[in-house]
Amino acid sequence: MERGRRLLFWAGIMFVFAAVSIVCLEAQGLDAMAKADDPARADIVTIDTMADFGKLELPAVAFYHDMHTDALAKQGKDCTACHKKDAEGKMSLKYDRLKDENAASVKEIYHSGCISCHTEMADLSQKTGPVDGQCRSCHTVKPLQSDRQPVKMDLSLHARHVTATGGDEKCGTCHHRYDEASKKLVYEKGKEQNCRNCHEQMPTEEVKLSFAQASHASCVPCHQKFAAEKRDSGPVRCASCHSAEAQTEIRQLKDVPRLKRGQPDVALLVARDTQGRPRADVGAVAFNHKAHETYAQDCRSCHVGKGSMDGDFFKLAGDMHLPSNTQGCVGCHKTRQQDPTCAGCHAQMKRNAAPDTASCAKCHDDSLNSLYRDGKMPERNVSEAKAAEVIAGRDLTVSTISVNEIPETVVIDSLVDKYQASQFPHRKIVLSLLKGMKDDKLAGYFHGQETLMCQGCHHRSPASRTPPGCGSCHAKPFDPATPDRPGLKAAYHGQCMSCHTAMKLEKPRNTACVECHKKK
Repeated sequence: MERGRRLLFWAGIMFVFAAVSIVCLEAQGLDAMAKADDPARADIVTIDTMADFGKLELPAVAFYHDMHTDALAKQGKDCTACHKKDAEGKMSLKYDRLKDENAASVKEIYHSGCISCHTEMADLSQKTGPVDGQCRSCHTVKPLQSDRQPVKMDLSLHARHVTATGGDEKCGTCHHRYDEASKKLVYEKGKEQNCRNCHEQMPTEEVKLSFAQASHASCVPCHQKFAAEKRDSGPVRCASCHSAEAQTEIRQLKDVPRLKRGQPDVALLVARDTQGRPRADVGAVAFNHKAHETYAQDCRSCHVGKGSMDGDFFKLAGDMHLPSNTQGCVGCHKTRQQDPTCAGCHAQMKRNAAPDTASCAKCHDDSLNSLYRDGKMPERNVSEAKAAEVIAGRDLTVSTISVNEIPETVVIDSLVDKYQASQFPHRKIVLSLLKGMKDDKLAGYFHGQETLMCQGCHHRSPASRTPPGCGSCHAKPFDPATPDRPGLKAAYHGQCMSCHTAMKLEKPRNTACVECHKKK
C-alpha cells in the first residue's frame, strides 16, 4: 500500500514536470522561430477576436501573416485558402468566415482550420506550425511586438492612385459615404472626404469599421484585382506597405498635381469673437493656401475634424499659435526650425518667449481691418482679391547687411594664457548661413530685416550693424544670482558648440578643441 502511494506521488511529480517543460519549450520554440526569421516584423497580426465575447482564457495569438502567405503560395494557394468571399465577391478580412456568429463557432474555426492545416503539412514532412495540444506555442504570454508602420497616403501617393484607378472621374473607387435612406455606401462627386473623417481608430456604433479595417478591406482586394488583371498594382504583403524599409522605396512623383477640392488659392484668416463674428481689432492674415499645399503631406496636415472642406476646422486662434500644435501655423513653422540649416540659431533661442508686436505684425496685417468693421465677412471674391494683393507685395528674400560690413575675422583671445587666439571666420560663417537660406521662401519672409540674422549669436542686444561683442555681457565670472548669464568661456563654448551640434557639423566637430584653439 505504502509503495503504491510513493509510486503515485512520483508519477504525479514527473507528469507536472513534463507538462511544464512542454509548455516552456512550445513557447520558446515559437519565439525562437520568429526571432530567427526577423525579430522586427511588420506582419504581426494580433488575434484576440475572442475578447469580443468575454475574458480571454489564454493569451492572444501573434500571427505572422506574411510567413503564412508565403507558405501557402509555395503550395499554389492564395488568399482564398483562409479568407471567404461574400455574395458580391468581396473578400472578408476575417479568417475563414464572413462574420462572427458566436464564441464557440469562432473558436472552432480558428482551432480546426489552423491545426488541421498544420497537421496536413506535418504529415507531408513539411515545415509547419504547432499542432493539436501545443496550445502555448500560439497563445504566448509575451508575443513579439509588431513594428508595423502606418501608411501615409500623401499627395504623391494619392495622385498615383487617381491615375491608376482611372482619373478624376473614378474617385468613387475609394471614396463613399453611408446613405441612411438606402442603407448603402454611395458616392457623391465633389463630396469626397478623408477616410479618417468617418473611420476612426476604433469602430463606433455608427461606423462599424475602424480605419485599419476599412483601409485593408478597400486596399488589399483592389490590389489583388489589379494584380490578377496584370495591371500596375500596389502590394498585398504586410511588410510591403508597413515596414519602414519598404516605405522608403515608395516612388514619389516629382511633380504632384494639385488636388482640387474647391479650396481657394489664397485666403484671409481672420480672428473671430465669441459670437463668431470677424474681429476688426486683430489684423487678418493673408494666407497662401496653394503654396502651403506643396509643403503639407495632405489636407489633414492642417485641417482637423469631421467637417467637409468648407472651412469649419480651427475654431480657436490658440490652435494657430500653440507651438506644440504642428497643425497650426506657429507649431508647423517651429518644426521647420529643427532642420539643421535653421537649428544652429533657433535651437538656442529662448522658448515660450512672448512674441513682440513686430512679430505679430509679420502675419497679422492691420491694413485689412477695414474689411471687417461692420462685423461681417466680406464676399469671398473680395477677401481673396485682397489676400492675393497682400501676398504679391511680400518680399521673400533674406535680407542682410552688405558683405563688406560683415567683419571678416573676429579674434577670440580670452584664453590666450593657455591657447593661441582663435581666428573666428565670422564672414565665412555668415555667408554660409545665408547660402543655407537661399531660395527658402519661409526663411525669406521671416528674415526680412537686415540685422535680424545677427541676433542668432548677438542675442539680447538691440538689432544693430555693430552689435556688442560677447564680452559686453559675459565679461564677469559666473554669478549664481544670474544663472542665465554664464562667464565668457562658458558663453563662447555654449554658443559655438551648441550651434555645431544643432547643425550637425562634422568639421570642425563641436569637441575638436585644437581646431579652434591651437596649443601654445
